[in-house]
Amino acid sequence: MKMTRFSIFLLSSGCLACVGLILSAADDNKSSPPDKFTPPPRETVTKPLSERQKKKQEEALRKELETPYRKWLQEDVAYIITDEERAAFKRLQNDEEREQFIENFWLRRDPTPDTVENEFKEEHYRRIQYANDHFASGIPGWKTDRGRIYIVYGPPDERDEHPSGGTYERPPEEGGGETTTYPFEDWRYRYIEGIGNDINIEFVDPTMTGEYHMTMDPSEKDALTYVPGAGLTLMEQMGLSDKTARFNNTDGTHLGAPLGGPTAKMNEFERLDQFTKLQKPPQIKFKDLEAQVNSRVTFNVLPMTARVD
Repeated sequence: MKMTRFSIFLLSSGCLACVGLILSAADDNKSSPPDKFTPPPRETVTKPLSERQKKKQEEALRKELETPYRKWLQEDVAYIITDEERAAFKRLQNDEEREQFIENFWLRRDPTPDTVENEFKEEHYRRIQYANDHFASGIPGWKTDRGRIYIVYGPPDERDEHPSGGTYERPPEEGGGETTTYPFEDWRYRYIEGIGNDINIEFVDPTMTGEYHMTMDPSEKDALTYVPGAGLTLMEQMGLSDKTARFNNTDGTHLGAPLGGPTAKMNEFERLDQFTKLQKPPQIKFKDLEAQVNSRVTFNVLPMTARVD
């Protein structure tokens, strides 16, 4: 079949019209992209870290603290740093911030901040050295109970030592009478700030290895507690009490009946309260600098807005 010039012209015009429609559609697509390519709105509310992110952050911090800063935190100031200070130190991001924190840490405790010397810092490290020299027993002296008390509160005002145990005459509040003891020491402080007056602390070495531990049970040093008929109190010697009654005590001790009644110092709640307070770091004396380590992190868990039109 032969095509005339008029037919060819119509066919060409139709093709051009189709191409024009396709190009027009393409331009429309460019001017209005589909919704899936629209970037999501940015969130402005801080979200809590997920468990995985927290673990990753903790691992990164642990690696960073494998430095002298870890020794400073876990050994040098382990007994005197407060919980708030410890938490603040762990949130620091670089060594420069840590150096600044340590400088402020000692400044908060310096009794004479206007002088070059920091007497508190010097005394603190002297106590650590003394503890390592005198209280070591298979573990460094600063890790022992005697070392901890010495580092935090200094030398006691009175110190009664029984390094080999032996014969011991009980005071009336412990029942009186004579017994044999394990090695023990009694430390007395006339006053400890935040704890009180006339603080008596007892350390006992029941294993005979030189490793004394702090106790709130005065009968723990008695080596004859479990020996029938030995180391009797005065009440037990007079037949007014029985040694087996010691094991029915509800105050956490195996003491015999006291002569003249119990004293306030032997009250179980008083002993527990003192024992607990001795575990805490000492109070910061200079409150004007304490604000530098206080911080609070909060998250907006219920984002909402309110407006008045």
